[in-house]
Amino acid sequence: MIQKNSDRIPKLKLFSSIFLLSLIILIFQQKSQPELVEKYYSIGIYPRIRSGLQFIFNNIPFSLGDILYLILSIAILISIFKFLKIFFFQKRHLDGAKIGLNMIISLEVIILIFYSFWGLNYFRQPASERLKLSGMEYSKEELYKITGILIDSANSIRSKINPVQWPQNDPELYSESAQAIKNLHPPYDAAVYPIPKIKNSLIGTLMNYFGTAGYFNPFTGEAQINSGMPIYLKPFVACHETAHSMGYGAEDEANFIGFISASESDNQMLRYSAYYLAAQEFMFETGRLDTMVFQSLKSRISEPFLADLKSERAYWEEYRGVSRRFSSIFYDNYLKANKQPDGMKSYNRMIILTMAYYKKRGLLMAP
Repeated sequence: MIQKNSDRIPKLKLFSSIFLLSLIILIFQQKSQPELVEKYYSIGIYPRIRSGLQFIFNNIPFSLGDILYLILSIAILISIFKFLKIFFFQKRHLDGAKIGLNMIISLEVIILIFYSFWGLNYFRQPASERLKLSGMEYSKEELYKITGILIDSANSIRSKINPVQWPQNDPELYSESAQAIKNLHPPYDAAVYPIPKIKNSLIGTLMNYFGTAGYFNPFTGEAQINSGMPIYLKPFVACHETAHSMGYGAEDEANFIGFISASESDNQMLRYSAYYLAAQEFMFETGRLDTMVFQSLKSRISEPFLADLKSERAYWEEYRGVSRRFSSIFYDNYLKANKQPDGMKSYNRMIILTMAYYKKRGLLMAP
């Protein structure tokens, strides 16, 4: 008896899945070819992709990337539900296998688009090489010195800012953040990278529960910001996400570019945001190394600065829960899969780049 095509898994789809998987494996092999990725993708193909996406999406006033993610999430949930229902409950195993294969193919296509549109930047040369930052090693004393400088800088700028006069116009603040990125001098500048329009996310409440301040959408080239978080966090986050759009894939690199761009701005709000976040990063590392020094440096934090720290902590604590812990585990593994073996700890590795940057500027030279 001849078996009907409907009673078997289509060979073309099976072949397509295997072919797409081979392309994904080929992409991941580029981890060992950072020079080629740098030359042909990061400063070759990628800026053109970004220009095309931003030509389309920059003029759209709302976050289309959020809508895209919501549609994808709903489609994934529906597909999973259909697969479980047909395969396990209705015992129609062949039909369930077909749905499962379609899901695998869809996921493979999404992964390929992700790495083609932006993700290959994870495999490019490290920023320390591209930005000619040498002297990546530093002593504890040097770390403590820079931590003190960051705290004093944050204290000084904060004393000049009246919270009543803090800007409430997010687009204006984001425009200043984008300008700060554009003002970076070579080799840090964004000359070959178009700057995306920074937008408030439509899913800010959901982002709160996942402990997310912002994200860069590689499918639309948009930088999304959680509009509900304290105002003094937004400029640094905006610069951080814009740095991602420039091809700085690693979190420590995006943090570093976010810091130097915002800290060198003429806008006091941007400068405070930069030193506020950087001081926390350095204090965390200081506390890990020496609790006595940590307590000494903590005593130097001004009351307004300390009040902002408490306000921020209260804001995030309101939303802390199971979903945030789950997202941290997921994102940790995502980072490790993309040439960031330290996972979530890679955020703290911006300290190494910042120390090298300060050394280059002569701020760590003996008096």
